[in-house]
Amino acid sequence: MFEKFTEKAIDAVKTAQIYAIEFNHEKIYPEHLLLAILNDSNSLIVKTFSIHKIKTEELKEEIVKILNKRAVVKPVEFIAFSDSSKDIFVRTLDISKILGSIYVKPEHLFLAIWDYPKLELTTVLKEKGIDVDKMKSMFYNVLSAHKHSKVRHPEIFDRRRRNDKNDSILSLIESADYSGIFSRAIAKLSTSQYEILGTEQIMLSILDDTDSDASKILAELGVTSETFNAKLKELSSRQAEFGDKQIIFTPNAMKTLMIALDIVKEEGNASILPEHIILGLLKSKKGIAYNILKELNVNDYILEEQIKQPMEKQVNETLYIMRLAKQEARRLGSGVVGSELILLGIVLESNSMAAEVLKDLGVIIKDAREVIEDLIGINEDYNNSEITLSQRAKLILEDAWNIAKSQKKNKTTADDLLIAICNQPDSVAMKALSRLGVDALEIRQGIKNKLEINRI
Repeated sequence: MFEKFTEKAIDAVKTAQIYAIEFNHEKIYPEHLLLAILNDSNSLIVKTFSIHKIKTEELKEEIVKILNKRAVVKPVEFIAFSDSSKDIFVRTLDISKILGSIYVKPEHLFLAIWDYPKLELTTVLKEKGIDVDKMKSMFYNVLSAHKHSKVRHPEIFDRRRRNDKNDSILSLIESADYSGIFSRAIAKLSTSQYEILGTEQIMLSILDDTDSDASKILAELGVTSETFNAKLKELSSRQAEFGDKQIIFTPNAMKTLMIALDIVKEEGNASILPEHIILGLLKSKKGIAYNILKELNVNDYILEEQIKQPMEKQVNETLYIMRLAKQEARRLGSGVVGSELILLGIVLESNSMAAEVLKDLGVIIKDAREVIEDLIGINEDYNNSEITLSQRAKLILEDAWNIAKSQKKNKTTADDLLIAICNQPDSVAMKALSRLGVDALEIRQGIKNKLEINRI
């Protein structure tokens, strides 16, 4: 039952247990729970009472008087929940569902107590002239205002541009990690009548490296330098490569490489492999190389699965975090992973330096989920279609990738992702952190401190 309670709701239950011990009670009664909830001066409940000129201190005094009547003489070794408290917990789950919340908050627990027909405090309040039914209705209305509705992800409308794609591709070519693929491709280009690098030269370059995993997988499917070249020679036109402009790469080669780069960044790798380029080609579904693969009867799904299987065995922090983020998207009924779900992925991963920093700052998964659900809402009718990334999420992955490269790391890590999130002050993730009482400065300092400790 308590797995659906937020940390604050669980804290209220724990505090109620402490009160039961202090009062030397053998059971935890609804009044213990109510007293614990009213102790949080920043809660919506206490603030609402204050607005209506109801003094919580006086209410707590009345609750204490009621509890004192139930004291037992002998010390209590084991404290159980009373039947009335158990009934209230069941009612709490019903109320949270009615109000559209996946998780149980202290406010839901309060309403369940308030609804309990045998609550002695209700009689006391009525005697003091307080309209209990009106107060109950008011609390329901306040919480109903927070009921989740079907909404589009706020970062869907994000128009911020990513880094210039030409700069990204040029840095790709200049990097020693990728130079082998492109040097061979450019050499092949110089022997042809073309001056612009296309997908066919890139594919031939991959096939020439017969020792690579990508080349071996393609060979098993009947795609070798010989079979590919034979199909290439049958072509009389290169029209499939061009759009409305010519650059150092054909438009389709550029698109393939940009998709490959996105795959690399989402996996958390700092290096691009031939496998990434092939996956980019399969996703783009355009260009001479892709057309030849189809003519050679290569099944897209089979090739993609054979390429992905060995890659997915090499799990790293970023790839695992992104998988968790996509799981959260499905849980929320969203087809989009935004910055806030990358943040949730970091918290859920739990073993990284970034997760430790967030934990030290008091960021707990249940509270983080609660805040994020309030920010982006929940969709009930989502179908299991492909999960996409918001533009802001792509910016974060790109920034994390650049941070890792600047530090000469082979892979991006969770702390790179968290720093990248901090670099996006108006993202949903930073809004969520702000609501949780955490700012970018604290996070950066926390990561810095952890790094210094690790160096010792």
